[in-house]
Amino acid sequence: MQRDALNIAVDERPSAPLAAALGLTHVLLIFDGIIFVPNVLGKTAALSSDALQFATFATLAVAALFTFLQSRRRFGLGAGFILFTGSYSAFLVCTQDAVRLGGLELLATMTLLTAPLVFLYTFFIRFFRHIITPAVGGVVILLIAVAMVPISLDLWAGEPTARAAPMATLGVGGLTILVLTGLMLFGNAALRIWSPLLALACGCAAALAAGQLHMTRAAALPWFGLPPLAWPGIETHLSVGHVPLLLAFAMAMLVSVIENTGNIMLVQQISLRNFRRVSYDRIQGGLYCDGLSKVVAGLLGTAVPSIYCDNLPVIEITGVASRRVGVWGALILLLLALMPKVSGFVLDLPGAVLGSFLLVISAMLFHAGIGLVTINPLSNQHGIILGLSLTVGLVAESGTFFPGVVPAALAPMLQNSVAVGGFTAFFLSTLAHLMPKRGMQGSLAARVEEVVRLRRMLERGRERLRLDEESLKRLNLCCEEVFVFMVGAGRIGPDKAVGPGAGAEAVETGGVARGDERAATANKGDGDGERRISFRVARVEGGWFTEIICGHEMDDINNFAAPNSFYHAAPEELDRLGLVLFSRIARDVRHLEISGYSYISFLI
Repeated sequence: MQRDALNIAVDERPSAPLAAALGLTHVLLIFDGIIFVPNVLGKTAALSSDALQFATFATLAVAALFTFLQSRRRFGLGAGFILFTGSYSAFLVCTQDAVRLGGLELLATMTLLTAPLVFLYTFFIRFFRHIITPAVGGVVILLIAVAMVPISLDLWAGEPTARAAPMATLGVGGLTILVLTGLMLFGNAALRIWSPLLALACGCAAALAAGQLHMTRAAALPWFGLPPLAWPGIETHLSVGHVPLLLAFAMAMLVSVIENTGNIMLVQQISLRNFRRVSYDRIQGGLYCDGLSKVVAGLLGTAVPSIYCDNLPVIEITGVASRRVGVWGALILLLLALMPKVSGFVLDLPGAVLGSFLLVISAMLFHAGIGLVTINPLSNQHGIILGLSLTVGLVAESGTFFPGVVPAALAPMLQNSVAVGGFTAFFLSTLAHLMPKRGMQGSLAARVEEVVRLRRMLERGRERLRLDEESLKRLNLCCEEVFVFMVGAGRIGPDKAVGPGAGAEAVETGGVARGDERAATANKGDGDGERRISFRVARVEGGWFTEIICGHEMDDINNFAAPNSFYHAAPEELDRLGLVLFSRIARDVRHLEISGYSYISFLI
């Protein structure tokens, strides 16, 4: 979305009534999905009524708690944006298998055994910075949008037995879409904020007039109530026969973490007025919170949760991204857990209204996914990878490509566009990153005097990199400016923990893709506490790719503009005039900060 269309940014505070109303809108859209897995278990598994009630209550309680934590961001936990949590359909089949084999206690054990994969991925995410990129996240969002379209249409049309009045159902959904899109396109700022609730209200009114609004669930449930305390416990007697189930849970965990990375990238893009780059620190906070939610769900013996993106386009529709909306949404989820009748009312909303509304949400997800894919220029190689990933995901979602070959137990995973397309993007991006390239790497002490050594290092790598005279000068200028910028930022930035470092001279290798571990260690410092800065240069398709790494955070290198007047410029502005030349010469400049490390990369 355009940043000027954002009425209330993530750090701003809307009024309590507005935040509560928008929180309710988010909940109305995804409430059925939040309790989807417990609902399916109630219909397919031989669970007692007490166990099912406890599992549903625990799912809502976990969703409320971690939706709140995601919106707050305290002690490195949470992303600090509107991110709702709920049961995740990718775990449905393995959850059913676990309950069938050993009840909810086996489900708890499988969840607890595989949840550490989320923490491992999150801790080492800096090593995936060239693999899980905003473009890959954008492809995942596009695949989610593709998967949502048939779901929305089926929900709109209703069950086959309920299609007695197709024209009335079509009219209810069509009115909902007309009201929502009309307010989005032609309404003023105030109307756009209220457009989701107004569209839902108009749809429900049309459904009532057409005789399609039935409060059957709400009528049968009490206003207030707590479930029976039917904690299932944890299964401790495992055998070799449980290994296939464990692998299925592990695969679902990896699908979840890849999708959630894309979700957190997306919510950053649409929630900040001055969005410049994806913050991997926010991604880490969000994923740590997601991993903790899975641990708590495992301890309670309920469905495995994950982060939702289905509701994120509401932020674009309304222009309200305030985290207070997430806090109110969490409070509403908690109330729904304690008020069964209200939960029943939400579940009784007409399918034609929700399905047509979700169809518009799918369209907004397409817009958001394309924005992530195009946030940085794509090379030919990465464009092919993303195109293949999208195509493979679409083929998997169709379910028509050699349908008899896919085992029935794996069909929900291998015929899931997000799972297959996301893994394809991850696998191909990993191969591309690990392919040997002509390059060199080395590290220098973080002192301005080391610029001379930097020049010698690049001169020695000239033949390996096949640099002509002009390109060498350009590379020298860009590397020197970034090096001086990092050294200056390091004087006021926090030091990283020291550790064993590399020598000050260049270490030339045939491929730079395998140097991340050594580079990460090198810029922590020598044993005497001296900070170091690492360089990695490679010959790639579009020219010469350079990445410079240091062990402290700093201001965005792209957040610099030339002073209006050199006569009145401040000293710090004059010190950074070299960055003006750097911005004219370097292409595709990226500045990432992950786990306290700064990564600046560019092409020449």
